[in-house]
Amino acid sequence: MKKILATISILLATTATADEYDTVAAKWRTCAACHGNNAQGKPGFPSLNWMEEQVIIEALVDYKQMITRGDMSGIMFGQAATLTDEEIELMAKYIKEVLKND
Repeated sequence: MKKILATISILLATTATADEYDTVAAKWRTCAACHGNNAQGKPGFPSLNWMEEQVIIEALVDYKQMITRGDMSGIMFGQAATLTDEEIELMAKYIKEVLKND
């Protein structure tokens, strides 16, 4: 009985984590066009894999505030504008915790 309860608990925790990322996972598909499915980057677009979570958050906040950070800032202004403050933090966490495993 204890093993069954432990298994159910693990399954529920896994489901909760997956649900946590639903909104940003859907938005990541747009990001992936430039940054790659696993945030590995593409020619002309940076990899996000090496960045710390806080660096990603700072960049997205800057872009949302239309602060220029480089040549692609114009593209990123529009992308970051679609994210809430909570989604910005969740997106950084998603990149570091979920995409690193793909």
